[in-house]
Amino acid sequence: MRIAIVNDLLIAVEALRRVVSSVPGYQVCWIARDGAEAVRKCSAERPDLILMDMLMPVMDGVEATKRIMANCPTTILVVSA
Repeated sequence: MRIAIVNDLLIAVEALRRVVSSVPGYQVCWIARDGAEAVRKCSAERPDLILMDMLMPVMDGVEATKRIMANCPTTILVVSA
């Protein structure tokens, strides 16, 4: 399963990356630091699952989720600390 991580906090990105990488058959396909970057990356390379933070600069997770679902629908799981 190809998983994308969208989070502006480096420590959260690293924790999620480690968990995903520890599961056989799962891989991180890309990481985005804000919602706008996630929308761009999803259009170029659609993952099987996105782990999405809600509070980020530039574009928050709510708006990013709306845009991703409109342009390149995929499963999105909200992960917030």
